[in-house]
Amino acid sequence: MGGRSQGANRWRAMVWGVILTTLGACAAPAAPAPVAPAASTPTASAARAAPTAAPTSPEELTKIRLAALNGSSNVPFRLGDERGYFAQEGIDLDMVAFASNSEMIPALATGQLDMVPMPSNPATWNAIARNTPVKLVLDVITYRPGGLSDQMLSIRKAVLDAGRWHGLADLRGLSLAITPPGKGTASACALSVALQQVGMTLDDLDIEPLPFPEMTAAITNGAIDAGVMAEPFATRAEQQGSAQRVLGLGDMYPNFTISTVGFADALYANHPVAKGFVRAYLRAVREYRAAVNGQSGDAAREQMYDLIARGTGMDIATVRAITLPYMNPNGLPNRESVLYCYQFFRDQGLVPQPVPEATMRNLWGADLVNEVLDEIGRVPEN
Repeated sequence: MGGRSQGANRWRAMVWGVILTTLGACAAPAAPAPVAPAASTPTASAARAAPTAAPTSPEELTKIRLAALNGSSNVPFRLGDERGYFAQEGIDLDMVAFASNSEMIPALATGQLDMVPMPSNPATWNAIARNTPVKLVLDVITYRPGGLSDQMLSIRKAVLDAGRWHGLADLRGLSLAITPPGKGTASACALSVALQQVGMTLDDLDIEPLPFPEMTAAITNGAIDAGVMAEPFATRAEQQGSAQRVLGLGDMYPNFTISTVGFADALYANHPVAKGFVRAYLRAVREYRAAVNGQSGDAAREQMYDLIARGTGMDIATVRAITLPYMNPNGLPNRESVLYCYQFFRDQGLVPQPVPEATMRNLWGADLVNEVLDEIGRVPEN
C-alpha cells in the first residue's frame, strides 16, 4: 500500500529522541492518591483482538495523517501499519515526520493533520484553551509503578558511594537535571507529587535544564549529581558505571499519563473511521505488550526488538537492555493525572487562559474507546 510505504520510509528517516516536551513549574496542588496496579497479565491469545473484514483496494482506504515524533512510543502505529491492522479497518495511515510538538498542534488546528500525540505540557493546554478542535482519546505512554518507567530519577554513582543519598529529601543540595525548560515540564509535574510526600517543592531544588541526550555525559563528568533521565540515556549511564536509577516516574506519580493521542474533531466525528483506528491501535498495543512481556514467546519478543531498533536507530543490544515504554492495553489514559498537570501549569502562570468549561467537558474521547472495549473485551493492565 503506497501510504503505508511512505509512512514507513518517513519513520526510517527519523533520528532517535524522546517525545517529552513540556513547559510547567513548581508549587503543585494536593497530590492525588496513588492507584494500585493490577496484578495479573493478559495471555498472548487474549492480547489480540479478532481481525475484522476490510477493504483491499487502496482507493477504498481512508487516509489518516498522523504526526510522528521519533522514539519507541510510536511502536503501536508502526506495528499496526506493518501488520495491516489499520488497512483491515479501511485506514491508510500516513505518518508525517515532525521535529517537535510545537509544530504539530498548529498543523492539527489548520487541518493539515488528523491526529497528533498530545503531551501533558503547557503548549498542549494553551492550544486547548484557544479552542483547538481536538479530542483526547487514547493513551500513548502511562508510567506504572514498580520499574515500568522508561523515564526515571538517576543518581550519580559517586553521590551514592559517598552515602549522600537515602531518599527524595536528599535531593536538596544536589544539582538535578530536568529536560528543558526544567520546572516547566511534565517530568517536573510528576516529580512535584513525589516531593510533596517529603514536604518539599521544586523550589527547594537546584534544577539544571538539560536535554536528555546530554545528561549521560554530564552525570559521568560530575557536572550534575542527578537527573530525571530517559531511555536509552539512563541505561547508557548505568552501563558506564556513572549512575544508578532510584525511582521511576511511575513511582513518583503512579499511573502518570504523559501523553495522549489527540483526534481532530472532524476525524472523531467520522465514527466508523475513528472507531476502526482505536480498534487497530489496541490490537497493536496488546501485541506489543504480550511480546515484550515474553507472553508470546522469544521469537515474538525479538521481532518487537527489531521493529523498535529499525524505528529508532538504536542498536538491538541497546533495545534489549533498556526499559521499554508501558502502554495501556485498554487504551484509556489516566484523566486524573492529565488534569493534575493542567492545574499544575495553571498555578505557575504557564497556561494564562483557562480552558472553558464547555471545552473541558467535550475534550475527552473515552466513550469511543469504551465502545470498542465493549466489543473486543478488556484485559488486565499489567
